[in-house]
Amino acid sequence: MLIKALVALVAVLLVAGVTTTLVLVLRDTDVSDDGGDSSAELGSTTERLEESGEEIGADLPYRVGIAMADMTGPCVEINFMGYAEFGQAGGGIHLRQWARAFVFADQRSGAHFAYVVADVQAVGVAVRRGVVERLQQRFGNIYSLRNVIVVGTHTHSAPGGHLVDFILDISILGFSQETYDAYVNGIAESITKAHDAMAPARLFYGETQVEGAHINRSPYSYLYNPAEERSRSVTVDGSERRHAPAPSVRVERADGSLAGVLNWFAVHTTSMNMTNTLISTDNLGYAAIAMEKTLNPGSLVGQGEVVAAFAPASLGDVSPNTAGARCEFSGYECDNHFVLCELLERCYAGGPSDDMFESTKIIGSMIYEGAMRALSAPGEELTGRLAALHQFVDVPQQRVPRYDPLQRDFLADEPVEGCVPALGYSFASGTIDGANVLNITQGTVTGNPLLDNITNIVGAPTAEDEACHAPKPILLATGRSTFPLEWHPTVVSASVVWLGGVAVAGVPGEPTTMAGRRAKDVLRAVLTRRDLPPRAVVAGLTNEYIHYVTTYEEYQVQRYEAASTIYGPHTLDIFLNKFAELLEAALDTWRPVPLDNRGRTVSLILPVVFDASPLGRNFGDALDQPPAVVQRGASVNALFVAANPRNDLRQGLSHAVVERLLDGNWVVVATDADWETRFEWSRTFTLTGTSRVTFSWNIPEDAPAGVYRMRYNGAARGILGNINPFEGTTDNFTIA
Repeated sequence: MLIKALVALVAVLLVAGVTTTLVLVLRDTDVSDDGGDSSAELGSTTERLEESGEEIGADLPYRVGIAMADMTGPCVEINFMGYAEFGQAGGGIHLRQWARAFVFADQRSGAHFAYVVADVQAVGVAVRRGVVERLQQRFGNIYSLRNVIVVGTHTHSAPGGHLVDFILDISILGFSQETYDAYVNGIAESITKAHDAMAPARLFYGETQVEGAHINRSPYSYLYNPAEERSRSVTVDGSERRHAPAPSVRVERADGSLAGVLNWFAVHTTSMNMTNTLISTDNLGYAAIAMEKTLNPGSLVGQGEVVAAFAPASLGDVSPNTAGARCEFSGYECDNHFVLCELLERCYAGGPSDDMFESTKIIGSMIYEGAMRALSAPGEELTGRLAALHQFVDVPQQRVPRYDPLQRDFLADEPVEGCVPALGYSFASGTIDGANVLNITQGTVTGNPLLDNITNIVGAPTAEDEACHAPKPILLATGRSTFPLEWHPTVVSASVVWLGGVAVAGVPGEPTTMAGRRAKDVLRAVLTRRDLPPRAVVAGLTNEYIHYVTTYEEYQVQRYEAASTIYGPHTLDIFLNKFAELLEAALDTWRPVPLDNRGRTVSLILPVVFDASPLGRNFGDALDQPPAVVQRGASVNALFVAANPRNDLRQGLSHAVVERLLDGNWVVVATDADWETRFEWSRTFTLTGTSRVTFSWNIPEDAPAGVYRMRYNGAARGILGNINPFEGTTDNFTIA
């Protein structure tokens, strides 16, 4: 999906004097990566919390704290991360981003860790370092990179510029300090609140099936996996239209009340397509909001006591766009592999509705309903020990036994190795969830000498690289590219969380369906050898973003997912070995730590210079008013004189709300975090610094009759840099 980013990048690097346009953002990075306790054992980096002998449930084995915090980034002018569309800059908010934190402590062993599901395309070690720094200021060395596990939901409709690896930030025009700070603040706050809320708890495992919420977007690659292996799961023509597992762990307080639920489901959060410019948490975000509204009746989004998190599972080749791919103008079916569209006509998928908002709701509803079915079942109580096992792995240096998926075992006499990171030609093709206007095909297994000569300017692959990555033709030798900083890491995170009887493997990228099944097979084999129930879960986008992880067989086809498996054909084997080691709790020395590049980041993002209101108008003035009387089911819109929302992200608050008059007081009934609202900002004239905000509310059918109004809160930047908050309200309107 990054073809336009790459073309622009090569052009930029060829321009003389490029370094004079780069803004280097320097940050203090002295905090140790292991939290100052490099001798701490894996999974037990905290002292046991003190117990009160009179506390209800003090005899329970676990203490758990659950909380959520607003982590919404700058909603305007910063490009979204995911589709790598330069024109897809933020223009407002449909759904706010949230960090949902679960802090677990084992009162028997002292193991203590945080598991966070964050509404973001992915996290990286830079964000986790920032989070750990904040936590250490409050809690000392209780938290470190070893026991803070953060999973990104993979939404493609959220601001980027926070991942620091150069290739991942280039489509956002480099590093965004605003995005980075927003994510660090929100995630750290969620963990802090969860830590402070820790109390005796019980854990229960449940699982259900969800049907019709996704399709396999690379069935051609999937069918290259061994037939015997494929036969172990239900498939239809290799398309993976199936009953998909939806595991969950619910947390109950000592009195039996529900505190929260942690769900996993395999789907790309790409129901919102590349034309969207409003921050959205997409289908998994909708499922979380729907579940929390059900479990917290009457509460505003983000303010309920019960928290429901939805983490992605083996999502690599799984699409929510169930209507399949068609050419943009002709409407013909396409796949960007064997069936192409006309030149400059994009091939991309959609559905189940023609409207992406409705598609998001439909898919999110299916996932939510499945989670509610699992929650309503009794479940299996978990009583085992807790642990968070983590290692940093220098992938190109790994030499491990090959995994045989038919024997379901490692072959010690057949070692395989990792490669220095590189991206293949089909990486530039994108997927049917996105699109590329040049219609570069998937499945490309031969290079182009002319293009190679251009891309080699920024880093040329060695003969060893080419042999290691075969049959992938290398488009970008990102592991050999170091200007202005490293383009891809070689040292990345691998983790396994042991939740009292459930093994959760954290893949630092996007595992395909079969890659995820192999990971679960490995975990189950370890558990079976120890006479434990074989409960296993795979969570993608955990702690890092290394693009994709395919099986060896899928890698041979070199569709987009395989071309984006940056450490070569045996990437999965390396992680399977590591997951087995971690689940066996094999103690190992502290592994190499990835480079901290936060002090070397590059940014071409323009700052907010100043805001101004039009002549004769003030900030917050309502230019267009709602009608005096409106009906349920209608949409109410208001237009305000605005300032740039980047001046104040209003995390934990709202840019705009709907209020109802009750007993002489205005009470908030909807915020910019609700599904029914949309907050959209636009410039009216750049040179004068003027802008407008449109706030709309689709009135629910069950909205009470009464008097309402809309309120907009903003902050204007003066010519000298001073920030001045302001407020604007509409005239009152009545719901009849």
